[in-house]
Amino acid sequence: MATRIPAAYADPASPALPKGEMVLDLARTALVITDPQIDFLSPRGAAWGAFGESITEHGTVGNIGRLLVAAKSAGIPVVISPHYYYPHDHDWDHAAPGEVLMHKLRMFDRRDPLSLEVFAGSGADWMPEYHDLIQDGRTIVCSPHKIAGPQTNDVLFQLRKKRGGSGHPGRHGRQFLR
Repeated sequence: MATRIPAAYADPASPALPKGEMVLDLARTALVITDPQIDFLSPRGAAWGAFGESITEHGTVGNIGRLLVAAKSAGIPVVISPHYYYPHDHDWDHAAPGEVLMHKLRMFDRRDPLSLEVFAGSGADWMPEYHDLIQDGRTIVCSPHKIAGPQTNDVLFQLRKKRGGSGHPGRHGRQFLR
């Protein structure tokens, strides 16, 4: 069954640029998801007032769920980059506007890095729709990032360690990341 592409995303009849030659190489592919958490994606989350309309309009929660299921069905590694703030993060001397907002809203707050006390169902927890998909023993949950995203935690390190990305030949003799 062919997937219908919404008109807004369909290729134009006479494209200005030539068709790309990209081919998906599953041996070097991973699904990386940042912030699949209640505070960002749920109407009961701290940031819903800022992002909720866009999340709803784009069907983000359902689309992430479909991506997770498809990646796992295809044997594509799934890597999660969670966002957590601890009490010591609220004592920073410098904060960007996004950080100020997240701190004010108490987004992604956790009691401390090692405690799961009051974590289950909190804004820092995974969306309930994703719990079984993330906690399946196959998903790579990386160290937490702060405002900047997965470039500030160990996502790249984890990817390099999969399928030969550290310089050793992986499946088909290719590197996962270059």
